[in-house]
Amino acid sequence: EDVHPLLALMLKQWDKVFKENLGYAGRALVSELHETRNNWAHQSPFSTDDAYRTLDSIARLLKNISAPDADIVEIEKQKQEVLIILSKEQARYEVRHTSVSSAEESKIRKKLAELLQTLPFQDASLLNTALTHRTYFYENPKYAREDNERLEFLGDAVLTFLSSEFLYNLDSEKDEGELTRLRSNLVDEKQLAKFATDLDIGKWMWLGKGETESGGSKKLSLLSNTFEAIIGAYFLDSGMESVRSFIKPLFEAAIKEPITFESDGDSKNFVDSKNRFQEWVQANSDSTPPKYVTIHAGGAPHKPEYLAKVYVGEKQYGEGTGSSKKEAEKQAAEDALARLKKRGLI
Repeated sequence: EDVHPLLALMLKQWDKVFKENLGYAGRALVSELHETRNNWAHQSPFSTDDAYRTLDSIARLLKNISAPDADIVEIEKQKQEVLIILSKEQARYEVRHTSVSSAEESKIRKKLAELLQTLPFQDASLLNTALTHRTYFYENPKYAREDNERLEFLGDAVLTFLSSEFLYNLDSEKDEGELTRLRSNLVDEKQLAKFATDLDIGKWMWLGKGETESGGSKKLSLLSNTFEAIIGAYFLDSGMESVRSFIKPLFEAAIKEPITFESDGDSKNFVDSKNRFQEWVQANSDSTPPKYVTIHAGGAPHKPEYLAKVYVGEKQYGEGTGSSKKEAEKQAAEDALARLKKRGLI
């Protein structure tokens, strides 16, 4: 009924029993789950998003120890169930999307007609919200009901799930480490921005005056974030199967064709920095996985700034800032890698 004794035993006997077969990647997963269990036991806040990440770690550990496929499939089913719960929470408490009048819906459909041929939304106003950047929302409160940041959060979770499922079914010969790297590439900022560019998403994005003048419709970060928001909105609008049918051919093309997408000067595009830092930690440390602590550090309401610090155990390895939590965490990981390189450790 409680996994604590099992996880504690694995950690205690790691060097003598488990290290040879599981390696640091498995050790990191065990430590992460052990810490999660302890937090849960002490009644620390445990969100649906936490539950999803924990189930993902459980699935990875089961694969790492070559558990029966039936066990892994059951966990994947539970992940999808949790994701559905997460979407309902988002819809109820976070997205706060309200229906528009039939006249306004018709107007939106006319403007987005070309995009709706590719993404047949039942509620076009939800797609319109996914295209609305916070700068436009801030400057046009009379015309924009909300921005797309909460939908972006949901889309990120949906893409993580679907990319994991896609890769797991793609090749049974790939190990957990390779699958993790491939998944990171599929949902990386640069790759998502390419998906958005191929769909000409920049053409329909609602941006504030400053972002428009600075070429925001071509920035990797904005294209990537908007694509995530569209996926989150499509999930709420039409369900998981519709999103899966839409995204699968994009994933298939991305696996076959390397990205040749150039970064714009303004966008901080640190490809896979969080994953690379985690791999270094797993290969060189017995500590718990990297932990990111991110706070709202100020900035204007329409242009917030976040500060992120990354720790391994109690030791800080790097820090960074950005206009979103995700960007700040990537900056922190890149800073940690730069410090390690300076010390000759990578």
